[in-house]
Amino acid sequence: MTMQAQKDTVREFCSAWDNLDLDKILALMSEDAVYHNMPLAPLKGQQQIAEFIGGFFAMSSSCKFNILTLVADDHCVVTERVDTFGLKDGSSIDELPVLGIFEFDNNGKINAWREYWDLQDWIARGGPAL
Repeated sequence: MTMQAQKDTVREFCSAWDNLDLDKILALMSEDAVYHNMPLAPLKGQQQIAEFIGGFFAMSSSCKFNILTLVADDHCVVTERVDTFGLKDGSSIDELPVLGIFEFDNNGKINAWREYWDLQDWIARGGPAL
């Protein structure tokens, strides 16, 4: 898989979040993918990932992953983002700084996804318990 194809996959993945499209997110990930949404414990496999994201989407009315920087090498894609979430209770979490790292398997699927963000910042911005 080329670096450009990996970048395109990550852009498509972020767009699926913008559309709250869990099926598309999972379609871009391998069956044995690991999602480590730090500082939370890693999720292993599509079932655990789907349960977590599905639960998050159940309380969300909108999501926007604003990519500020996207770089890649032969092994991974890194995004610097500012994420905004609207919640069904009418509140929002605005412009949460996030660093995401995506690794790929031989089939071009995301098989490792790590997100780095500040839990205290999430709480200060009104984020719900995860």
